[in-house]
Amino acid sequence: MRSPGTVVCVTADDWLELLQQTAAAIQRSLDTFDGWTEGGDRPDQYLLDQVADSAALTVLNSADATVLSEESGLVSGTTSETVIIDPVDGSTNASRRIPHYCTSLCVVDGQGPLVGLVLNLANGEQFQAVRGQGAFLDGEQIQPTQCALLSEAIIGIAGNPPEPIAARQFRAFGAAALDLCSVAAGRLDGYLDPLAHHGVWDYAAGLLICREAGAVIGELEGRELIHLEHSRRLGPAAASTPELLKQLGVVQSTDR
Repeated sequence: MRSPGTVVCVTADDWLELLQQTAAAIQRSLDTFDGWTEGGDRPDQYLLDQVADSAALTVLNSADATVLSEESGLVSGTTSETVIIDPVDGSTNASRRIPHYCTSLCVVDGQGPLVGLVLNLANGEQFQAVRGQGAFLDGEQIQPTQCALLSEAIIGIAGNPPEPIAARQFRAFGAAALDLCSVAAGRLDGYLDPLAHHGVWDYAAGLLICREAGAVIGELEGRELIHLEHSRRLGPAAASTPELLKQLGVVQSTDR
């Protein structure tokens, strides 16, 4: 039974509004934060991650939402949908004051990603998508490039590839969610994690935004990308065209 005052999310628009409120709360929590270099409770965590996570859960708990967070793990709620969150993706960038970090939020139901929102916490750009309704950046619809040749492509990458990739150029920005959104918006032609070291919170929202923009997605070894296992790591990839994804050595995903 829901407690009095609980926010009820029924439609995709309801969920989008909740994600917007969550992102705004995270932004506010960091606006006055000054412990950017302080570590958190884990070796791979910063205090800023914990501050942002606390702000996010305060909002999501108001909807009694089931949540999978990088920082808190699985938080049980009463909703059949699960909100997958990375309160700060690119927290190392944030700790060094490199302006490329974001919050990544995605509502997943039985059919896969339903609503995704990625807020660039450094410059305020907001990417969002609802399944079947296209992808948007600050209210303007976005689409990928039509690059089909790896030799002409600018590829976002996470980590050093074990084998050379014959792209025109690479970019290693350090925030997977924003990198995927850059593919959706035509800023990058593709994205690849050759080391398969990302949790689902890093890419769930970005993949939905890519898909709704018209880009294609896949996983390094053809595995299903959307799951609710905190310890599982996968290799997401995205490209502007099926031809480019194939040249990256990735099979296009046909599942959710």
